[in-house]
Amino acid sequence: MARHDFPSTSELLELGTKREHAVTIYAQATAAQIDLAKTTAKSAMDRAVRTLREQGASHGLETALQEQLAKVLADESWRRLSRSVAIFVTPDAAEMFVLPNQLENQMQVGTYFDVGQLVRAIATPQDAYALTLSSDGWNLWRATGADIVTEMDVDDEGIEDVADATNRATVRGRMHARRLHGDSGTKLLQEQYVKRVHDAVVKAIDAEDPSATRPLFVFAADTLLDMYRNIDRGVREMLPVHGNPDELTAPQIDARVREGLSGINARRANKRVDKIGDGVKQGIVATDLVDIARAAVGGNIDTLVYDFTVDLLGRLDNETGELTYDDSGYDLLSRIAVWVLQTGGRVIPVRDSEIVSNLWNGTAAARLRYPLST
Repeated sequence: MARHDFPSTSELLELGTKREHAVTIYAQATAAQIDLAKTTAKSAMDRAVRTLREQGASHGLETALQEQLAKVLADESWRRLSRSVAIFVTPDAAEMFVLPNQLENQMQVGTYFDVGQLVRAIATPQDAYALTLSSDGWNLWRATGADIVTEMDVDDEGIEDVADATNRATVRGRMHARRLHGDSGTKLLQEQYVKRVHDAVVKAIDAEDPSATRPLFVFAADTLLDMYRNIDRGVREMLPVHGNPDELTAPQIDARVREGLSGINARRANKRVDKIGDGVKQGIVATDLVDIARAAVGGNIDTLVYDFTVDLLGRLDNETGELTYDDSGYDLLSRIAVWVLQTGGRVIPVRDSEIVSNLWNGTAAARLRYPLST
């Protein structure tokens, strides 16, 4: 039942269709707090059932929803949690997504699922690399939008430890991978060691990401961190994380990476809005939601930046792009974002406070592929 991947855009559109008694639950959920996560989900469903009861729902409907959630809670995937779960329940079916993103606890019940946080999780870049580097060893990690950081297999021939890196034979055996020991801790030997590690890291990640779009987080104490920064070419964005990383677990490394990615994504979003503004004179910029909706359905949006925290409920006509505002509808901005993704455009969900461009109106801005017809 549970999935550890993201839904496709066509699946998002399907999730966004009208249905009776749709319950949406987002819950923070980590492997270290499974019971708390399950309790959060149960409490959310209890609130949904109470809401439906107040609206005149039958006992059979309440039972059906609780039975569907029970199936979700019994799924083996709760033993492989990441950071959050997104659960979508109707009386007839249920689906759960296990996500590495830090989502907000949320419950909604109505005639549509709320896919807003799921769209943000999909559209916000979460790919990065992390290097943990210390006098006691080094490891390279990969973070993606679907999984917490996992250790990468690296071609470390000749640099498995400092003895290999410096051609010395006086280093004792190591307790874990790639250790640095004994009298090899001098500055010169450390520099040689860091240089070899740097070369191996660059080779590994450049092969996967030759355009250098994914940042590299370097976890290290000040001395080794300064050495690595002095060696680095500066092609890829590098984020220093000070302190000895030897005792850090994968979830702790992942948490620091996700926190750092928030700042990176905000900076990149500002640059993107400024770049969108360059197209004003050419007539390929839209900031009015009516125009943006029409362009989205017509496949005319190259890039959409929008505030995912804004609640605008209603319906979007799939043929004309006409908007109808209605409190019983769905999240319009998320629905528009899904259309942009479906037609090959780029979506950048932001918080209003993250954008400082003069073009920004607090809701949305879009770069069009061609001017809107009047």
